[in-house]
Formats: sequence, structure tokens, C-alpha cells
Amino acid sequence: MSKELIIRANTDNDFVECGYRDNFGNVSFKKMKTKKFIDTINHLFKKDIGSTKKLITLFENGVIGADDTHVLINQPGHKKIVTYTSSPTNSEILTFRINFPNALYIIHQNTDKTKIIQIECYAYKTFNGEETELYEYPMPNELSGNRICIGTADKSINDGKVIEALERIIFTPYSHARFSGINGFSETIKYFEYLENNEFPYKLMKSLNKKLKDILEG
Repeated sequence: MSKELIIRANTDNDFVECGYRDNFGNVSFKKMKTKKFIDTINHLFKKDIGSTKKLITLFENGVIGADDTHVLINQPGHKKIVTYTSSPTNSEILTFRINFPNALYIIHQNTDKTKIIQIECYAYKTFNGEETELYEYPMPNELSGNRICIGTADKSINDGKVIEALERIIFTPYSHARFSGINGFSETIKYFEYLENNEFPYKLMKSLNKKLKDILEG
């Protein structure tokens, strides 16, 4: 036999109102303490909270935050292979193995988490949680609003592997010959050639005068 329970709840109160339907179809409500209500639900639907199926998401290494449609990724500086072409239609692709900066990425996903819609990007010198000081992303192909130009790159997310999707986008050939995200450099090729043979020049980065907590609240 089917069972029905109608409730009215308000997060400001420590009780819920439970509705009961009589034989004539009329519904009347009675107040009930929240704990008693939870016990009633368990009894009514024969479910033990301690044995319900777990819905725990295991994050990839490097994912430090997430909500329904965003993933925050922290990538400390490391050697990374990048590519460059003067045009998406140009068959000549140059490859560099450079010292990549410390970076934070906020991945905007579609609702079913199968595609990247947008990537916010920031650089930092020292990671200090939400107090981390943020700098402009010092790489070519950065758009306004601290976003990466993802153009025709493959934006799909397979099996929830967001970092794999991010790396695929970063490896897609850069095509902007000039950029302005860091002091002292403006030409992409010369910049990549420098980073192949030198540590990343954190002292040349441009401060955004923001902390990580400022962008997480937006």
C-alpha cells in the first residue's frame, strides 16, 4: 500500500509541519520537532540513515574546491609542454617545454558536467588558502575577465576527469603572437624560449590586488 506524507518546513524553526490526509481527502497539519520528523521518515519509508547508499565524490588530485557547476584546481608551477602556431589553420606547430607558473583555475561546467564552458585563470607566488594573493595569468591567449581563450579546443569532460580536460585545452596550440599578461615580455615565441631555459620570473607578474577568497565570493 502506498504511503504519503506532506510537509511544510522553514529553516528558521526547529520544527516542521506534517500534513495528514483524512478519508475525505482533507489535509490538516501538525507541528513536529525536526528530530522526531526524521525518525518518522525513517520509519515510514523503512530506511536506515546509516545504511543508505553513499554518494561521495572522489576528487582528482589538484581539485581543491567544487560546487554544482564549478571546479577549483590548484596547479603548482612545473615543467609543461606547450605548443604555438601563428594560425589555427597553419600546419606548422612549434613545441616548447617551459617552466609553467603556479596557477589556479576555476572550471565552469555545463549542468551534466560533460563539457567545459569557460575557464577563469589566475597565477600566484605562494599558496595560502583563501588568503592567496592573485596575479594576472601570465600566459598568451588570456581574455578579459581573467579567462582563457578556449576557441576550438576539445572541451569535453570524460568520466569526470576535469583536470585531463583542462590539460588538453592548455596543450592546444597557442595562437596569439603577442600578449600583455606579464611585465618584460610581449612576444609569445620569445617568452616561451626564455621559459625553456629559465625559472619562471614571478617577480614580473602583475598583481590583481585580489585574494582567492574575493573571487570565490563572486
